[in-house]
Amino acid sequence: MTNPKESKSKLHIGMRKVKSLLAILIGFVIWQMIRLFIPDLEFHPLFIYMYGFLEIQNTSEKTKIIGIQRIKATFIALLLGLPLLYVRSVIHTNMQSETYQGLVDLALILVGVLLALQLGERFGCGNLTGFAAAIFVVLLVYHSDDTRYLYAVVRASQTIIGVLVAWLLNVVLLPYPGRKNEETEEIQ
Repeated sequence: MTNPKESKSKLHIGMRKVKSLLAILIGFVIWQMIRLFIPDLEFHPLFIYMYGFLEIQNTSEKTKIIGIQRIKATFIALLLGLPLLYVRSVIHTNMQSETYQGLVDLALILVGVLLALQLGERFGCGNLTGFAAAIFVVLLVYHSDDTRYLYAVVRASQTIIGVLVAWLLNVVLLPYPGRKNEETEEIQ
């Protein structure tokens, strides 16, 4: 029997960690192929990296379920974010005071978050309902006015590509053979 202190001090690189690294590498290669056609895109696809390895779950089934929920949540955020970005732009154009613009942004954030949470529940985003609201907020406030729509679409695309890379690795190419987990039933 091994001492618990000894097992914690040893470096263990298991299959889940290897898949996470592969997700980053594959995501990078896919993004560079996209950049061949759109070279102005950023060099490193941060959201592909993040969701590529975040979606590598401890079972293949869990990867499928959470991946579907994340894609739904991303679409909800994008479908709410794009029109509200336009509304924000129109209001800001007609309003001189930065204070009032900030208050308009706050009102749009509150309305958008409420809608994202409602739609997330309605369309079965499960534990990722809050993710839809968080991505909506990012899309609404973290951008420059010149590239607001492009930013929203690129971020959503990167998230979806990251999820698809995780599925490719954890479900198709290197699935966990016959491994079941009680948590999978809780997710649904």
